[in-house]
Amino acid sequence: LRTFVRFGAPHDILIDAKPHIGTDKLCGVVKAMRMRILELGGEVHFGARLTKVLHKGGCVAAVRYEDAQGGHELPAEAVVLAIGHSARDTFESLLAGGVTLVQKPFSIGARIEHPQSLINASQYGAAAGHPALGAADYKLALHLPSGRSVYTFCMCPGGTVVAAASEPESVVTNGMSYHARSGKNANAAVVVSVGAEDFAGDPRRAIAFQRELEAKAYAAGCRGGAYAAPAENVQSFLEGKGQLNIGRVEPTYDRGVVAADLGALLPGELADTLRAIVPIPVE
Repeated sequence: LRTFVRFGAPHDILIDAKPHIGTDKLCGVVKAMRMRILELGGEVHFGARLTKVLHKGGCVAAVRYEDAQGGHELPAEAVVLAIGHSARDTFESLLAGGVTLVQKPFSIGARIEHPQSLINASQYGAAAGHPALGAADYKLALHLPSGRSVYTFCMCPGGTVVAAASEPESVVTNGMSYHARSGKNANAAVVVSVGAEDFAGDPRRAIAFQRELEAKAYAAGCRGGAYAAPAENVQSFLEGKGQLNIGRVEPTYDRGVVAADLGALLPGELADTLRAIVPIPVE
């Protein structure tokens, strides 16, 4: 956190219980970090795609990568791959090169949106709207007898649902908030956990599962335009009706949304697990 502040993040993150920088400010922070790396002699290669890690005598020897100028080979004694969960071509290249990968648990689900004023009233009560209080957040978690867990994650007060696909003809959503958290809606991921036991410990099966879900989401939303997202009201999801009626919650996803049965896009057990976190009727 001190490093973030050093490069321009708000000083409040050093004392807040839930530090928040905001996407708008984080962009400048990351750029300042990059400039400092360059000052210290580091290099940054944009538009470069790692294609292979080379080994010699059981040790890393080099990496191969491609950019607009073609293919390159860069000697290296150590390589750190900070690639997130969507660099599937890199995973496949590592597997083909004999690198052992371990299946990590991950979670799948959907984004849920509510009026921020509703969350403020729920969390602050009579104090909702007081200028000293920021946009309220929340967290829900439920551990089921089946061993699965369903919970909210990445709750974004006053935030926006954004596109996050990493491959063509796939739809993935994420959430973000600007520093002010002044948007009319709150959103959060409502997700269910899946683990190595669901894929027999094979990362390739987990990747195929993710791709299948993302392709289904794309197909369900495609009649709404390029990369529109499937969506439905919460009560409809609980009842499996696939209905979407836009009322006081105007979706913030700027690619557009299309009515769809979200439960039908997921394996039945996982859809039912997601429904367990909202056991009462809601608007």
